[in-house]
Amino acid sequence: MSSLRRRRAGMPGVAVVVPAILAVASLLASCGATDIPTPRRTVTVTVDAPSTAPAGTPTATTTQVPTSAPTSTDVPTALAVGRLRGAPRSFDEARARLDAARPAASVSDRFRSPSGNIVCRRSTDSGLAACEVEKGRIDPPLPSICPAGGPSDIGRIELGPKGALPVCNSDTIRTGGEPELGYGARTPPSGTNACLSESFGVTCIDEASRHGFFLARDTFTTF
Repeated sequence: MSSLRRRRAGMPGVAVVVPAILAVASLLASCGATDIPTPRRTVTVTVDAPSTAPAGTPTATTTQVPTSAPTSTDVPTALAVGRLRGAPRSFDEARARLDAARPAASVSDRFRSPSGNIVCRRSTDSGLAACEVEKGRIDPPLPSICPAGGPSDIGRIELGPKGALPVCNSDTIRTGGEPELGYGARTPPSGTNACLSESFGVTCIDEASRHGFFLARDTFTTF
């Protein structure tokens, strides 16, 4: 199971830098070459170093939203698939519905719909949220959504700082024992995200990024 922010314990911090490109460009320039192709943009990859805190030192804990293999970043964050059945079509419409709903005190970082078909996880200190269906997985509207060699249909939507993305997951965020979020109820205020349960599906939004999604059996929309 991957995560929107992956940590690998026990590995020192590593940064990938390519200084040789600048040296070659300088050498060619000194020889009179003028048609030097623009170097490719490099990506610096940093792996967190292991904690140096003494054994037994208490650490802060936050709710993490697990993910599977990351969906391509080329996937648009505004998609609509299936019959939608009353799904909100924009962030403003979704927020208006959540504002009008009653808050539920019995749920926090995870919940299920009354039917049990949809389960969700939220990070209570950020805009991260994810919901998945047990039955009614969705065919991808774009071939780039499902990576080769894995599941060919969408079972989960993940909401992060850059928007909501469909995931062709083979893992699950379902753990059993999730408290029920009744129809017409929304999650209590926590972090920048919130979710609403309705008889036709679940809607989640992030106030910070102004993105969100709706998910139900055989249908979803992202905005």
